[in-house]
Amino acid sequence: MQADSITAPTLEPAAPYPVWTWDIFCRVIDNFGDVGVCWRLCVDLAARGHTVRLWLDDPQALPWMAPGALEGIWPGVAVHPWSEASEPAALAALAPAQVWVESFGCDLPTEFVAAHARAQAASGQAPPTWINLEYLSAESFVERCHGLPSPVMSGPAKGWSKHFFYPGFTPRTGGLLREPGLLQQRSAFDPAARRQWLQRHGIADHGEVLVSLFCYASAPAELLLAQLRALSVPVHLLVTAGQ
Repeated sequence: MQADSITAPTLEPAAPYPVWTWDIFCRVIDNFGDVGVCWRLCVDLAARGHTVRLWLDDPQALPWMAPGALEGIWPGVAVHPWSEASEPAALAALAPAQVWVESFGCDLPTEFVAAHARAQAASGQAPPTWINLEYLSAESFVERCHGLPSPVMSGPAKGWSKHFFYPGFTPRTGGLLREPGLLQQRSAFDPAARRQWLQRHGIADHGEVLVSLFCYASAPAELLLAQLRALSVPVHLLVTAGQ
């Protein structure tokens, strides 16, 4: 099931804090959750006045997730093929970023790091803030690990440091993405919009409890279905595309 088309936001006035250029790297592993999170982060940062480059190895989800993203119609966000991050000519044409984000355990291309390390050494500018964006978790260890530095011990960026960013649900974690105005949109949500959305997607609505089901192939879906059958109310599962 695909989401409705999303309209590119209008950029807000620059915030009273520094605005930066961000390089966000994403390798699509499965189910498009990784690119979905990175795209949402890119758009949110751009709406706050930042300039964002998304480096992506598999862009096939973006045409339906964010129509026009590959064509560059989203203000402040540019999508680059992952392969370009290893091309000297492409890298030489880019202004240096103040922030690097390697999402969900992906390693930055060596050529990308080397090119910027040489530029940094020549200009004397400070290294970029290098963030290792980890997965959302409710485990207790994320409070201990969030914000910890990870020294780079070898390679062209030897001596620099990364920092772990752990999204989570407590004040001692990185928290969750939340766009400005989201809570107001939720409170103003019109139930009629729900029915219209279902109709547009050809989904009959007879008042059942609607549940979006997203899981891996190894998930115990049979156990979930058995529990839902035992309920006293009918449940309609909307199964997302993917595994």
